[in-house]
Amino acid sequence: MVFKETRAKVEKGWTTTKKLLAAMSVWGLFYSLITIGQLSVAFDYDDTLVDSAKAHEKAAASATQAASPTYWATLNNAYDQESVKLVPFSIACVARALGFRVVILAERQGVDGEALKKEWRKLAPRGFIYTPDPSSKHLHMQEGRYVAFFGDSDQDMLEAKKVNVLGVRVRRGKRSVKHGAYSPARWGGRDPALPVLARMGVRPND
Repeated sequence: MVFKETRAKVEKGWTTTKKLLAAMSVWGLFYSLITIGQLSVAFDYDDTLVDSAKAHEKAAASATQAASPTYWATLNNAYDQESVKLVPFSIACVARALGFRVVILAERQGVDGEALKKEWRKLAPRGFIYTPDPSSKHLHMQEGRYVAFFGDSDQDMLEAKKVNVLGVRVRRGKRSVKHGAYSPARWGGRDPALPVLARMGVRPND
């Protein structure tokens, strides 16, 4: 009886080991193909990768003039007030683990912004770029093999189309800091949060 139980445990452990080895082999294959192909994915920052409403409030309170150097310097160093958006951040982490180069495009002036770049260095090594002009993001995706761009605004979806990159729309939060056009039904953008929200019984307000 003891022998049978031991044998069953060994067989179960070996089966689990084989499954893990198979999964690692598949991951290794994908990782090799993606890294050899030098494939990249890009993410907009505010309202896409993070909820930065509190950081913007802090910047506004510290500056006497909107969009001044003081405003941008305060905003770029108030990342402790920001919170990641779970679905897009998880997608970015998975993409990084699979071997994709992750690039973050922040629609901000880069005043005193080195600390924020360092904060994201593990996810996007040398891939955090300040792009104050929202219509210039496509310029950063012209070089390299980008397969997708995650953004929230209509302009983000248009930027992806300019360079024939898949545009994936991320749902804005209720306290969005952007004021650009936001029409989820346009440009063919897909919201990666919708399936998750549907399972939670939440219906997005378009």
